[in-house]
Amino acid sequence: MCALLQVAGCTSDGERNPAVILSMDLAMGLTSGNANGTMSTPSDYDDTWTLPLLRDTPDLDLLGIVVTMGNGPLAPEMVVARESLDRLELDVPLIPGAATWLPMVATQDFEGADLSPSCVNDGVRFMAEALGENSDVTIVATGPMTDVACLLLAYPAAASNIKEVIALIGSKPGPVIYAGKPARDFNYSMDPRALSVILDESEVPFTAVTFEASSSAALPTDIVSELAQSDDPTASYFGKASQAYTDWWASIFGPTKPIWDAVAVWQYLHPEDFDCGPARYELQLGPPNLPSDSTHDWFIPDPEADPRVTACTSFVDRAAIDRMNDAVLASIRGD
Repeated sequence: MCALLQVAGCTSDGERNPAVILSMDLAMGLTSGNANGTMSTPSDYDDTWTLPLLRDTPDLDLLGIVVTMGNGPLAPEMVVARESLDRLELDVPLIPGAATWLPMVATQDFEGADLSPSCVNDGVRFMAEALGENSDVTIVATGPMTDVACLLLAYPAAASNIKEVIALIGSKPGPVIYAGKPARDFNYSMDPRALSVILDESEVPFTAVTFEASSSAALPTDIVSELAQSDDPTASYFGKASQAYTDWWASIFGPTKPIWDAVAVWQYLHPEDFDCGPARYELQLGPPNLPSDSTHDWFIPDPEADPRVTACTSFVDRAAIDRMNDAVLASIRGD
């Protein structure tokens, strides 16, 4: 069989296209509830901005989208994620994943039984089923790593079929700074243990698209208001739904904003546009959603490191950044 899942595609010669599952915290349009409902600020829109790009990528075998908490609580995220997919006429499975982060350490009952598999949810089951039917699936994770880690904990045999995990996560050693102001590696801080499970408790090939790479692909924030005024209904929807977060962001960080998550997806689609190589990593775990200087996920390029772990620390040049940004905007505008 070329495809065992409804949305899998085949090439003209019968070979199945490389398959991908997205793990995302889709929350565009939520005007409050960031950081899984712990913050009153609007939710970021950059995960959702990758969807038009994926819709317009020819021959992409998108098996499904698993939504995880992060930019908002899971239930509201599912509502606005469904609205976005419907507006884009993007017909792929949309499955709810983790509603909360993993505990800081593995949980056991009084008899010593490991309760880690209790993290399983519909999204994790979906990924396990897909991996049982496909042997070359890439998981692109642009939200917290909770569901990917749970997949490894609960379904190790299925997880052995993962071709690669590409994740928006990590930075060089030192504080995370954008526009001269302190920031944080959101995906890591929302669930520090999850990344440790993937890197320290598995052999799955892992590519970190780091903060240094993703923060370099910034767009002027006034593009959002331009989209909101568009005659194209999809472009207008994306602009209006992104405005609340844009206003909040601009008031703190200024007139440019990276579309972080698109960078991880672009690395999957166009790895030639990135400087990537083997890296060693240093993880300092801490409580979920409690950023501090002592909690960090550092990736240090090292040609002698285990090639299983790769870090992408920059685009190859400015032209590569422009290609990605132009492609994202063209897809949103329907060009």
